[in-house]
Amino acid sequence: MPALKSFCRAIANTCHNCGKGCDRGGACITVSPAVLKRADPLIYSQYYLMKMGLSVTWDNPDIEIFRGGLPVAPFALLPATDYDVRIRVWNGSYDAPALNLPVALSYLSFGIGVSSTAIAIGKADLDVKGGPLEPAFTSIPWKTPPLPGHYCLQALLIWPDDANPDNNLGQKNVQVGTAHSPAVFDIQVHNDAAIARAFTFEVDQYVIPPLALCSDQASPTRRVAVAPTAGRLVESKARWKAVLAAQGYGRFPLGPDWTVTFSPARPVLAAFQQITVQITVQPPADFLGQQTVNVHGFAQAENRGRALAGGVTLLVEKS
Repeated sequence: MPALKSFCRAIANTCHNCGKGCDRGGACITVSPAVLKRADPLIYSQYYLMKMGLSVTWDNPDIEIFRGGLPVAPFALLPATDYDVRIRVWNGSYDAPALNLPVALSYLSFGIGVSSTAIAIGKADLDVKGGPLEPAFTSIPWKTPPLPGHYCLQALLIWPDDANPDNNLGQKNVQVGTAHSPAVFDIQVHNDAAIARAFTFEVDQYVIPPLALCSDQASPTRRVAVAPTAGRLVESKARWKAVLAAQGYGRFPLGPDWTVTFSPARPVLAAFQQITVQITVQPPADFLGQQTVNVHGFAQAENRGRALAGGVTLLVEKS
């Protein structure tokens, strides 16, 4: 009985002191962060990639739309029609999977910074990086709104113990215009902040380059050479450096013969205000074919730095 009382007293003292830390010389155990293995579910995330200094397209390669098992272009959707949206997710962690990963799908009107409407939440069983179930896929049914229009899709990965939560939001926002003379597009621009902000726009012609062919295992892939014993962190840094050199933001300007204008050019929006901005794309006189024009919108409040508000990818065609 005395032993039981001592045992209970020890438990009570432990609970009482929980979270207070231990005295000098106590029997505290420090757990190294290296012991905790955390998954890093990710998607092609324009906000994260631009934050890291990379060029982006708003035609997200990880979000695809199908009808009856056949792929459908995001700018060719019909109103009140059933589609399946397939979302591809990746893992940046070699050590921890993300099983039963929730993937939230939403849509918003075609534009920059506009609010989203929830569709549904799918689930994906994501293996470790390089594992047999990575990347993983989830398919979510979506019935388009009854009103005709162009819509943007957003996919959000929800993982509370995420090694990098900044790369969890991806967006697909594409529109096609025919350049009979200039090509004209109307987009919605929304200020989702509680203060007034000025919006500016930048354009480029970046497209995701094709994947390089796989080389022999004994050779460095994609021209990134690191010592075999250098470790994954060194290799990852070397790859980021190589990608920034090849695909950094600002390296893909439109040709000098192209003209893109915005009306209004630099709108100042009150808190939560939304307006229509007209984009006019004038190609060279001898242009034929299809040209990608990425539009990136930035918002800036007084005495504050600018922030990426969103973007769209425009496809200008002329035959």
